[in-house]
Amino acid sequence: MGAGTDVSRAGLRGRGADGLIMCGICGIDHYRDRRPVDERLLRQMTAVIAHRGPDDDGFFLEGSLGLGMRRLSIIDLEGGAQPIANESGSVVTVFNGEIYNFRELRRELKSLGHVFSTRTDTETIVHGYEQWGLGVLAHLNGMFGIAIWDSAQQRLVLARDPYGIKPLYYYDDGSTLRFGSEIKSILCDDAVPRKVDRVALDAFLTLSYVPSPETAFAGIAKVPPGFAAVCTPDGCRLRRFHSVVPRVLDVKRSDEPLLIERLQDLIAAAVRRQMVADVPVGALLSGGVDSTTTATIMSDLSDRPIDTFTVGFGSDYDLDETHYARQTAQRLGSRHHEIIVSATEFADFLPLSVWHLEEPVATDSTLAYYKVCALARQSVKVVLTGQGADEPFAGYPRHLGERYGGLVRRLPSGLREGVLSPLVEHLPRTEQLKRAVRSLGIADAGERRAAVWTIMDSDFRRRLYRDGRMAPKATNVGGLWEDDVRDLDALSQMLYLDARLSLADNLLMYGDKMAMSVSLEARVPFLDLELMRLVESIPASLKIRGLTRKYILKRAVAKWVPRDIIQRRKIPFRPPIDEWLQSDLTSHVSDLLLAEGSGSMEYFNRQAVKRMIDDHAGGRQDYKRALLSLLVFELWHGQFIAPTRRAFQTALRNRPGRHKGR
Repeated sequence: MGAGTDVSRAGLRGRGADGLIMCGICGIDHYRDRRPVDERLLRQMTAVIAHRGPDDDGFFLEGSLGLGMRRLSIIDLEGGAQPIANESGSVVTVFNGEIYNFRELRRELKSLGHVFSTRTDTETIVHGYEQWGLGVLAHLNGMFGIAIWDSAQQRLVLARDPYGIKPLYYYDDGSTLRFGSEIKSILCDDAVPRKVDRVALDAFLTLSYVPSPETAFAGIAKVPPGFAAVCTPDGCRLRRFHSVVPRVLDVKRSDEPLLIERLQDLIAAAVRRQMVADVPVGALLSGGVDSTTTATIMSDLSDRPIDTFTVGFGSDYDLDETHYARQTAQRLGSRHHEIIVSATEFADFLPLSVWHLEEPVATDSTLAYYKVCALARQSVKVVLTGQGADEPFAGYPRHLGERYGGLVRRLPSGLREGVLSPLVEHLPRTEQLKRAVRSLGIADAGERRAAVWTIMDSDFRRRLYRDGRMAPKATNVGGLWEDDVRDLDALSQMLYLDARLSLADNLLMYGDKMAMSVSLEARVPFLDLELMRLVESIPASLKIRGLTRKYILKRAVAKWVPRDIIQRRKIPFRPPIDEWLQSDLTSHVSDLLLAEGSGSMEYFNRQAVKRMIDDHAGGRQDYKRALLSLLVFELWHGQFIAPTRRAFQTALRNRPGRHKGR
């Protein structure tokens, strides 16, 4: 129970001054043969993620175990360098993220006899592990990717926060474990193969991302949200540490005011906790309900004007929100910053986004998010965002369909299948509507969710694959959490799974990777653990009332958000990719996907791909999501799979694709 020890006092290998480390970790554990770690390789693994923590690095080597970290100083700038160990050096940790309840944990641990030597949240992990073992993970309210080395038990623990805000990857060959906040660290080791996982590729084409624990790289896995990979000389196993299955509350109308007040308290407390930093903190502001809530509370809590940052796509685009964000900034008196992106920038930037994402993720928001993060980094090191509210509060059209789909299923089958479905199927450029109508007629909730989430169905993928080389696989969209939701109503099931699948492995993943590519920490108050415990227990009838999505949230945030913003239709955070693919980007996409020797031509049927491009450009079909998926796969394959090993290692050292706007 001695004082925590930083790198200088522990005799661990570190460099430079003290401070909290954000935001990159990596390491090697030869857990079977116990051969010494190659220090040069460990340093290369650490250097390749320098963008995640440009302020400093630190290392720990103990025989067959090596840990590395890169640091972005956020809290306790004068003390607390990582790695941090206990007094005896038997427990060592490197940590990527923030523990927002570290002050409460610190007080509790002090009362139990632990002595602290820094002000960092990292030290609470070391003492918490001494006190509770793996149980410490369930005590943490924050976003994190953690590595804990227990030399007494020869045990390495890799843990990821309950909602997957921070990424953590590993490759286990049965003898050695390599891990990192990014896959590039793992790929520094020539012993790690660079091969496509074909089942994961099929999942990507189905969903537009690869669900945990798989990645598109054969053998490389990601620690799922709320899980820990525990590695001992007997091997590595996944263990779940966060398994709070919600019990839906029985809320009467007379109870709504109390529930709203409780929500307001928890939202404000989450923002307050996440504003803690010894460096400037700003807000990403879209002009919508969620980001306006966060920015307004920040402004109320701050003793000086906050910085707000917005990205747009030009005034001639219907989904541009910059004018709304500008109005909110004027109301708050914030120091407001804006940037506009174009189709040309999207084409130029996409290879860099794929390099930083490392996994194929077919989202059209990466450029906009990268640009606004790069803009913010010119003024601050930390931003709060509005991400994470739509999934648990029911903010998407699919949630409305799930809430009222039973009414459609009660229609006579002749009307539903003989009139409604054929009518919609013959409409051009209505991909989302077609998926919605197809799903509404499915009685089984799990099969219905799969249909809603599917971008390319099995028939589509079968036609796409070349020469029958790949057969579509049934994707288990419920993944590791299916058993949790069996006793919940259909909408609550979907919300629970959305928060652990598409949110974690798509939205939060690209949010972290784009922000950290410019050394910016992005925090998400709506995923605060205490807040989410309440949110996931709120009945579906209070999340959607009538046709109002996020009903109870909108009632709660009316305390901070003007009525006109609450009542305005939701505007998705996405560029005009559909228009761009029909004009500016058509030839670019054709040149990439149809080129001889391309990755796409190795896996996909040339005529099928060409037909997709032509039909989309001609306005006959809406293939924007499918084409973006193929485009992202092509760029990912070209950067990570196709190059020779020597060329790839050179690319890692040179860190290609640095954007001139960075």
